[in-house]
Amino acid sequence: MVCHYCGFSTAIPAQCGNCGSPGLQTRGFGTEKIEDEIKIVFPSARVARMDQDTTRGKNSFERILRSLEEGQTDILIGTQMISKGLDIENLTVVGILNADNLLNFPDFRAHERSFQLMEQVSGRAGRRKKPGTVVIQTSDPGHRMIRLVLNHDYRNMFRIQMEERKAFNYPPFCRMIRISVKHRDRSLLNTFSDFLARDLKCEFGKRVLGPEFPPVSQVQLWYIKNLLVKLDKEKPASQPKMYISEAIDRLLKEKGASSLRISVDVDPY
Repeated sequence: MVCHYCGFSTAIPAQCGNCGSPGLQTRGFGTEKIEDEIKIVFPSARVARMDQDTTRGKNSFERILRSLEEGQTDILIGTQMISKGLDIENLTVVGILNADNLLNFPDFRAHERSFQLMEQVSGRAGRRKKPGTVVIQTSDPGHRMIRLVLNHDYRNMFRIQMEERKAFNYPPFCRMIRISVKHRDRSLLNTFSDFLARDLKCEFGKRVLGPEFPPVSQVQLWYIKNLLVKLDKEKPASQPKMYISEAIDRLLKEKGASSLRISVDVDPY
């Protein structure tokens, strides 16, 4: 088992480290796991996989797609990277696995992006004369976004998203600044990010969100925490930016803070 973010690797354990049970099973929706299952269900199909591992080599992306286009591959399994740019005559069935992961992603744009991705990948099937079929796997088929995708209802998706963002003050009704704080020591990261948050809240109050660990909270040896600052869209951003810069300077003067890595992203969307 290898983590693509921090590089940590370990052998798959033969038994549970807590209770000692030998009955461990590999589960989940990783592309390798899906590839194994597909080969069992369709033993005669020629199956290929497109993900971070299989596209590291030079021209590997183009080679995999060319194989599908020329009919040398019957089933292509991949991550979101296969949703764009495919215009293949014999591609007639598209499956979207575990759509709930997209819908429940912790980001205010999750529903918009889910709609966009499902609509886009649905357009890969049946692009020429042959009709296409799209299968969406979900444990919540009544979900509002799923129903909107089935009806290709962009207008109502847009209306709903705009109403929600206005009610909770998210873009495009405000501007946002994301501050990422990184440190090799998790405990010190918590201390320093809390210090920065308290300083910022003296100026911005409830418009400061966080600090929180992002979905990927460690990359290589660095732990990460994010803060979000909402700014009034109608007012110049120069003064808030200056205060944030001064708050970061005050943080870096704290004992032990010189090892921090801090990045600021304005309008991170």
